[in-house]
Amino acid sequence: MKKVSRFLALLLAIALLPLSFVAVAQAEEPVTITIWGSDRENMPFRNGLETIELLKERLGINIEIISAPTESISEKYGLLMASGDLPTIVQYKANDLLLYKDAWQPLNELLNETDTPNLWAVYSDPDMRRRVSDTDGNIRYIGQRTAITCGKVYFYRQDWLDKLNLEAPKTAEDLYNVFKAIKEGDPNGNGEADEIPFSVRKQGKNNRSNLMAFINNWGIAETFFAEDGKVKFGATDARMKEALEWLHRCYEEKLIDMEYLTLDKTAWYSEWTNNQVFMSYDWAAYIDNVSNLFKNENSDIRIVGALPPEGPTGISETRDQLQPIADGEWNAAIYVGATDEQKKAAMKLFDYLYSEEGMLLMNFGVEGEQFEYVDGEIKYTDLIMNNPDGLSPQDALRSFGVQILLTLRQDARYERAFVTDEVNRIRDLYESENHIGAAFPTLDFTSDEQSIINEKYTEIETYMNEMIDKFIMGVESLDQFDAYAAQIEKMGIADVLAVYQTAYDRYMN
Repeated sequence: MKKVSRFLALLLAIALLPLSFVAVAQAEEPVTITIWGSDRENMPFRNGLETIELLKERLGINIEIISAPTESISEKYGLLMASGDLPTIVQYKANDLLLYKDAWQPLNELLNETDTPNLWAVYSDPDMRRRVSDTDGNIRYIGQRTAITCGKVYFYRQDWLDKLNLEAPKTAEDLYNVFKAIKEGDPNGNGEADEIPFSVRKQGKNNRSNLMAFINNWGIAETFFAEDGKVKFGATDARMKEALEWLHRCYEEKLIDMEYLTLDKTAWYSEWTNNQVFMSYDWAAYIDNVSNLFKNENSDIRIVGALPPEGPTGISETRDQLQPIADGEWNAAIYVGATDEQKKAAMKLFDYLYSEEGMLLMNFGVEGEQFEYVDGEIKYTDLIMNNPDGLSPQDALRSFGVQILLTLRQDARYERAFVTDEVNRIRDLYESENHIGAAFPTLDFTSDEQSIINEKYTEIETYMNEMIDKFIMGVESLDQFDAYAAQIEKMGIADVLAVYQTAYDRYMN
């Protein structure tokens, strides 16, 4: 009877315990956060990736990925924002996130030295803060912190220069003459004039972005750029006419690939393997990617990086380069309607991704699996460098979820560890000799300013893209350039420039 009484007393005591104590005694369910982002064939962003599983394990957070196919990412983003049913985190381009900035939680208070020390180490810097802030000074997203400035470079076949006894071109005019010599000199030795002196794959919204890098050597950008604090529009600048004259001359003489607007990566690679291409412009790692097309051949093909050709005033630069905060789809915003627990979990994730441990995981993978330390330096394992599935080092890393489209703190060793000395040499040269021009920043606009841009610039941009290709191809004579510039003026470019100037001044101040 005494045992029964003691048992009943114990039950009564448990029943009287505070509910919070009982809850602690039970295993708490982890907070679930959802992340929407771009999923690519060679850069997967989906559930089940090794890094995603490790993040869940290390942080005690349940992470669910909502994959959006990159082929229709813009459309998917529009539909997502129209639905109003948003995940905890949305990863996308900064400009597009800022179009819906009221949907995102201001992060100024959540980002602090105590709760997010790793993020604070980067975003306490005023220049870094303004890169992710809106017009009111609210931090709206966390971006990928880049570690490499030089992204894209020129590269060509040194063996063809040697074969034809040509010197490396220094100026745009030198390059034109080299292109002519390549076209007429039959360096591939097949007795046909089938060489393509300059070929690029289509990339970017207007498909010609890799071709238009040449105009930077005339001191301009294709659209908006700043010069001595003043925002200008490159497409109608007098220097654009000069640059287009050079591009048209090259195109007319078939020194530029006639299919530059439609050439995808597969077709571009085919031109290289057909022994036709002399020179191109792309991400620096493509020096290795193109060289690897010939790795199983016994040939003397030698592809090297090249400096930008000097324009008429001696400018030798590219503006198509990486910024301190990547301007691609790595930027992550937190939905304002998420629960407090989800917001804290999201910030915990971001802070971890910026930590040393998180940086190593997302840049290099798992020690002993994807990388190892050799004499204090990070080296990738054979799983990456000689992937059993035949994947390139970069694609092999991404197959495990390393360097995917998830905001992170990038480490320069990530690429330096798997690219050749030639890639590192040309990158270092671009940076050390100031061949990287100032890129125009990502600006935030007020609703009224955005309305003006939407009303006028969309039509201007369509007309500009159409006409620039016509000028290059000779469909439209460059004698009509002034009339084209006048038409853009008539369409309201001055109003758009005024908006950009106001936003740029606000950004700089």
